[in-house]
Amino acid sequence: MMKQIRFLAGTTSCLMLAGLCGCMATATPGHSSQSLFDTVRFQDDGGPQQMRPDPVALSPGAASANSAELPTPTGGQAQIVKQVLITGNEKLAEHQILRQIRTRPGRYFDPDLLQQDVNQLWKMREIRRVNGPYIDQQADGIIVTIDVSERLYMDRVQYIGNRAITDRQLATETGLANGQPLDLHAVKMAKTRIEDLYEEKGYPKTEVSIIEGDEFSDREVVFLIHEDELQRIGWVTFEGNEIASDGRLRSFIKSKPGILWYLGGKVIRREMEEDLLRLESYYRSLGFFNARVGRELKESNDGRWLTIRYIINEGPRYRVRSVSFIGNDKYSPTDLDSVVKLKPKSGESPEFNAARMNEDVTRLQDLYGSQGYVFAKVQAEPRFLEEPGLLDLVYNISEGEQYRVGNINVVIDGEYGVTQRQVVLNRMGLRPGDLIDTRRLREAEARLVRSQLFSDGSPNSPGNPPRVVVKPPELDAIGTRSLHR
Repeated sequence: MMKQIRFLAGTTSCLMLAGLCGCMATATPGHSSQSLFDTVRFQDDGGPQQMRPDPVALSPGAASANSAELPTPTGGQAQIVKQVLITGNEKLAEHQILRQIRTRPGRYFDPDLLQQDVNQLWKMREIRRVNGPYIDQQADGIIVTIDVSERLYMDRVQYIGNRAITDRQLATETGLANGQPLDLHAVKMAKTRIEDLYEEKGYPKTEVSIIEGDEFSDREVVFLIHEDELQRIGWVTFEGNEIASDGRLRSFIKSKPGILWYLGGKVIRREMEEDLLRLESYYRSLGFFNARVGRELKESNDGRWLTIRYIINEGPRYRVRSVSFIGNDKYSPTDLDSVVKLKPKSGESPEFNAARMNEDVTRLQDLYGSQGYVFAKVQAEPRFLEEPGLLDLVYNISEGEQYRVGNINVVIDGEYGVTQRQVVLNRMGLRPGDLIDTRRLREAEARLVRSQLFSDGSPNSPGNPPRVVVKPPELDAIGTRSLHR
């Protein structure tokens, strides 16, 4: 039976882990709140001549504009919340609203907490507006009244004019359903989602209108859909390309004719825009940093077929004038220069190539990793010169510390025996005390995958393949605890 495998190896010198290793950190941002009731008028029930202040609808974080400074209650009982009243609710049960707030009878009155409660009510999708709150200070406590205005509920959601996409598919895309509170913002977002869905299905010119559902008084939501003809890509041509053939450039784009023109090849505007970026990225990887790619679109007379014509201005190809290194201490520039391949030779400047540059980065990291500098990092920085068409390659190196292998622990997901553990150790190729060699670790991973004893991620053996992960000594205790919980 195939099993997933993980390895954990380490002592005070290093920790190696192969397998799935996850870490989740949660940070709580600092919270500061300006009290809504720094200046709040308490009602005085001393006589009929006292009038209740006019209702003020507060938006989240806002304070009442026609309020006075909050007086300090003189008696202990007067500072206690006597009652919390909810008014204006019709379909929402009072307990559903009270569940969202923390100002409760029997607790000391806290203006900041009440402000947070109001903000929380504003977030409820069933509530359109929060009026108040109103504070009534009495001798035996404080009465808090919050008045809410509920949203109307959608009696029906309709889609008119859709033929290519069913009502069920549109309902799934929009998330709107009968009986939900009417949210004008959600309705507008639903219109955009419908248009995007049609665009992804190959109907780029489909238009959607909101007939009903864009007013607070509406009880129905009706979308009128003007479907476009299904449009496919008939031909893709290139003009101005010299360094690469049409076939090579066509391999980088997704918007192209389908199989036999009718299987695939739908016009998706988003992909067409991304194709421009892919082509420009390809040219830059070859040193054409000033390359520009334009596009012309031509529709057939019936609008069902689209021809895409890419117009390319390649510009000059940059060459590497020199190669230098920064941050190296363990190896001399001569040693490092002997490793890289993309560099001037015999006075000739080679053409820049991002793939070859990345290969040199790997070679430099392997040079350090073979001697225990397993956390060495190398970053390549092309620096452009005033002279057009030339650049310098600078490799910025962070060497880190040298590490040796500590104890090697094997962690296997699922049922396993001693034999499998020994098989893993035999294929590691490293023993405690050896300098860590990142190349040998990669070879060990490959041997474990080829052994067919564990999951390799293929359809016949699903699961994560064996991995070897090196951790610094300070993570030894943390990593061990996480594996044995």
